[in-house]
Amino acid sequence: MNEIVRTASKAMFPLILLFGIYVIVHGHTTPGGTFSGGSVMAGGFVIYTLAHGVRKTEIDMKETAINVLKSVAGFILILLILFELFLRAALVPTETLFTLWSGSSLMFFNIVGGIMVFTGLLMIWYTIAKADVE
Repeated sequence: MNEIVRTASKAMFPLILLFGIYVIVHGHTTPGGTFSGGSVMAGGFVIYTLAHGVRKTEIDMKETAINVLKSVAGFILILLILFELFLRAALVPTETLFTLWSGSSLMFFNIVGGIMVFTGLLMIWYTIAKADVE
């Protein structure tokens, strides 16, 4: 790719990630959420990889960090499910409508689910991209 595409992708990459985080965090009160935000974030990495190549992307973003992030998100998801099943009714008061916390722990489920979707799509993309390079 030429220098203009690489520079534009490097400038847009944080903005795409930020928009994906915004979609995930506001997913319980607006359309979008887990899958939409995770897909947007993974799309930012796809654009970065297409512009800079697989080798440079592997140097910049380690695959082991993505695996650790996916594992931690999965563990937190299990903890959230257990909390919802056994403890929430006793510990957390009733929600107030039309506030950020109106969805109770749904926002946390959106965040963790968005990370799971993001890392899963990223692993699929890296598998395809590496097979194409080899």
